Amino acid sequence: MITERTVVRGRRQTPSEARLLPNETGLTAQPARFTSGMWAIVLFISSETMFFAALFTTYFYLRARMPAWEPVFERCTDFCEKPAWSSVTHIAGLEVPLVLINTVVLVSSSLTMQLAVNAIKQGRRRPAMVWLALTVVMGIWFISGQGYEYTKLGFLPDNGVFAAVFFTLTGFHGAHVTGGILMNALTLFRTAKGHFTSRRHLAFEAASIYWHFVDVVWIGLFTTIYILG
Repeated sequence: MITERTVVRGRRQTPSEARLLPNETGLTAQPARFTSGMWAIVLFISSETMFFAALFTTYFYLRARMPAWEPVFERCTDFCEKPAWSSVTHIAGLEVPLVLINTVVLVSSSLTMQLAVNAIKQGRRRPAMVWLALTVVMGIWFISGQGYEYTKLGFLPDNGVFAAVFFTLTGFHGAHVTGGILMNALTLFRTAKGHFTSRRHLAFEAASIYWHFVDVVWIGLFTTIYILG
């Protein structure tokens, strides 16, 4: 006798799961316990957390120990000032609070990402694609805005300790955001190909966890650099 076997989160269905009634609620049907794949995601995010914790520790150590934390910038390309949350950037003759706008966009992208996850857990592929595509666009907006901000700062990484730490922290975070954008774009492509269902979406969920992580890191960076200074 041939029995039907399904795959749940990249593994074969266990006999206990096979005895469960079919899911017709529209809610997530995946087992609540962590799989080896989910543990791998947790360990990866933990390693990234330690990496950024080291960078933040360096920032606060230098800020507390250096007597000239914010020296006068001597090699400004145009006009130099320390970035702040209320800083404005001149775009097409307008004064735009680019840093604040970027922050709102990136934090809001966590909401669209979670809406995409909720949709795929309910088996609604098209809404999941719409929310995920919007997340990708918002990520591109953020990284483009950050790149434009770099061109308008007026100082370079070698213009004092603050400048060096500023570019190190924001640069590494930008690299992680770029990685998240590529991961989300790949997830969007796979979703369009029908690779994810309400019962199999570990990679989709992994992308969302990583994206939430880079958003949380930016909140810390924004508070540390742009508000506390």
